Amino acid sequence: MRLFFRFVAIYLAVSLVFAAMMRDQAVEDLILEAAVTTYARAMAVAGVFPLLAPLLLAVPLSMGWRRFRANLGSVGYALAASAVLQTAFSFVKLTIPLIVPFHADPALAEADRWLHGGTDPWELAHRIGAWLPIGILLPFYTVVWGVPGTALAIILAVADPDDRRRARFLVLYLFCWIVLGNIVAAAGSSVGPVFYDALVGGSRFAGLLAALEQSGIASGHVGYIQEQLWLSYAERGMAVGTGISAFPSVHVAIATVIALYLAERGRLAGVAGFAFLVVVQFLSVYTGYHYAVDGYFSILVVVAAWAVLRRLCLTGLGHRPLRLRRGAGAAAP
Repeated sequence: MRLFFRFVAIYLAVSLVFAAMMRDQAVEDLILEAAVTTYARAMAVAGVFPLLAPLLLAVPLSMGWRRFRANLGSVGYALAASAVLQTAFSFVKLTIPLIVPFHADPALAEADRWLHGGTDPWELAHRIGAWLPIGILLPFYTVVWGVPGTALAIILAVADPDDRRRARFLVLYLFCWIVLGNIVAAAGSSVGPVFYDALVGGSRFAGLLAALEQSGIASGHVGYIQEQLWLSYAERGMAVGTGISAFPSVHVAIATVIALYLAERGRLAGVAGFAFLVVVQFLSVYTGYHYAVDGYFSILVVVAAWAVLRRLCLTGLGHRPLRLRRGAGAAAP
């Protein structure tokens, strides 16, 4: 976890330099804002612990008290790194539109419609949603996702005794935030369906906005957040946790990481993880935040990265001891 923290600290330093170069804001102000927002993020991350209380109670029993105490230092590094990571990510994400103006929405919208037989995916999602308990499912996207989304490193430090698997998923986690969430997001700079008409003009997604009003999404918590995101973009704000970026979907990318991780821990856990992924992908389209292709791309790339990391033996594939045949110069174990 020390290495993870050091890497994230470097990422924060780079993000500060990047933001200072692209914004009309003094470096000292950015550093002060980074300190304030990192503290706020740390408090927010710490707030997930009540949700993890059953896990935290079970871990000492399964690991043994001595091993659990030995891991407390790793938990501290993971907590600090989680706060710093979200701050650094936000600084880069909020600066991207100044370098690469939003441009990919028309292409993404057309690709979405073509892939779904001439129908926009949000329409299909709202048809399906009429038969689903959206009020029950929505917190999985707006609240539950935030636990692994911001605190996966903490969960791994506390609950996973396998150093190699832990390292592999930390790399995959960083890949989602930095490579997909910053680098690829800059290349495919886009706002998503819910902001499409405000950016491009016209009424391409007027039906979506009407559907969100009818479903109560627009007048609820999600609608309020969407208003604040657009306001922050219009004012070029630097508040951590804001910033608009549709392609690719980091929400779906992180949900894919969770699904893959749970699948490695057990069959039933894997089923729950992939159900969670389906819910996150569905709600990302239903709420208008994302084009369906945003999530499809994230799933494909994360699964490919996971497969590559497994093949490179950064973790778990090397657990089994090498077994030599008898008579090959060494005794079999």
